[in-house]
Amino acid sequence: MAKRKRLKTVRAGRLVFGVCYTQALASDAPKARTAKSKCSSEARRRLNFRAAWQKLRLLLCCNFSRGDLYVTLTYDDAHLPASRKDAKKAMQNFIDRVRAARKAAGESFKYVYVTEELVDNGRARRLHHHMILNTGGERGDFELIRSLWSGGSNIEILHLGKHSLYSDDFLELAQYLCKERNPDAKTYNVGDRCWCASRNLARPQVVSEAVDDNVTICAPPGAQILDSDHKQNEYGSFDYLVYLLPEQRPKRPPTISDG
Repeated sequence: MAKRKRLKTVRAGRLVFGVCYTQALASDAPKARTAKSKCSSEARRRLNFRAAWQKLRLLLCCNFSRGDLYVTLTYDDAHLPASRKDAKKAMQNFIDRVRAARKAAGESFKYVYVTEELVDNGRARRLHHHMILNTGGERGDFELIRSLWSGGSNIEILHLGKHSLYSDDFLELAQYLCKERNPDAKTYNVGDRCWCASRNLARPQVVSEAVDDNVTICAPPGAQILDSDHKQNEYGSFDYLVYLLPEQRPKRPPTISDG
């Protein structure tokens, strides 16, 4: 018997988007094909991550967690770049230094950053950068970052879990970092790429497979449901589910008994 449904999931770290819908078959009558096509169209719409913040959200979920760092890098008057291009050169110089220090210590370096210069009422605000990077093992990350940034001493460094915009699904943080590209905002910048990232970042995993009619999408035990939807007509159905997988706690090393 033909598998008439399709199950598709997109996994980014702990965040999972999934749809399960009835597919149109070549043997279907025109009325049935039209009804089933509505299910597949809705599925594609739900998993079509077009907005910059949606793509960034997936990238952040794939690579970072609450123990990693959120850094705001600013410039004092003596080091204020003349342009956004100059600011990016300064940022690249900083990244090269951090990468070299991490490499010397045998530690990985993953990052995403944005450069901001919002325009409000015709006036440009000061250039600055927001950066998310992984922690460097036993290294003193706070001291390293402060010592390598040459733009001034006004630096804010927080663990992600302590930032007011952080949540395990990175929704608010991704939207905040992409605010310059939001045409609905009062202030935005349309002439620049939204973010820059290291090349070693993991990407979302996409799995798509044909399944039997009795299969649907469901979250595993302990998962946190973030969003769901269900639609059904006489010819087919559509299910949509977004959830966070349970957080993996680090395993404790076995204790050694004197006996």
